[in-house]
Amino acid sequence: MLSKQSKATKGGKDVRNPEEDFINSLYDMGDGSFGFPAMGIKNCILSNAHKDKGIARTAVIAGLWIDADMVRARPALAGAICDMPLIRIYGSQPEMREDMVKIGGMTKTANLAYRAQFTHWAMRITGRFNTNTLTPEALTHLIQDGGLATGLGEWRNERKGLFGSFHLADANEEKMWDDYAAGTGPLPVPHTERKAA
Repeated sequence: MLSKQSKATKGGKDVRNPEEDFINSLYDMGDGSFGFPAMGIKNCILSNAHKDKGIARTAVIAGLWIDADMVRARPALAGAICDMPLIRIYGSQPEMREDMVKIGGMTKTANLAYRAQFTHWAMRITGRFNTNTLTPEALTHLIQDGGLATGLGEWRNERKGLFGSFHLADANEEKMWDDYAAGTGPLPVPHTERKAA
């Protein structure tokens, strides 16, 4: 993007480096853990807001604030700064995925993409919202709907994918994830996977 904007001379295509693509798909928190962009989470919540549903999108945009850690990311231009608001991911270590993707305009060509996948994950989302324009029940509905209909990440439901769905944790799940985050409990795994193992 930067080279296009600065009208740099085009060279030949770079040799693909799957390991580098995998690493570049991760948002490093700077302490060995990884995060997810807070704006992606807000957009997921916004995706199901509509005035016809009684929840105006503009009201949610203006009335919802998500807390995040400001992390210094790698800029495209050396010397520039790029602070990115990230939400910490708790869960399994990222694994490299290989997916066939279509790139290009009218004449799409097949290519391979190498990205990180977190198989078991959770995030603790905190923030504020304007109770004059958004009720707790409406916000809960938007989060639950976003987790099912939209999802998070590249190959999410909204993009005809099968990954990235989520739900609000119940009290038992929250306790298990809190224990895991504190280092006093195992990684929470869904019951169906525990039985199969």
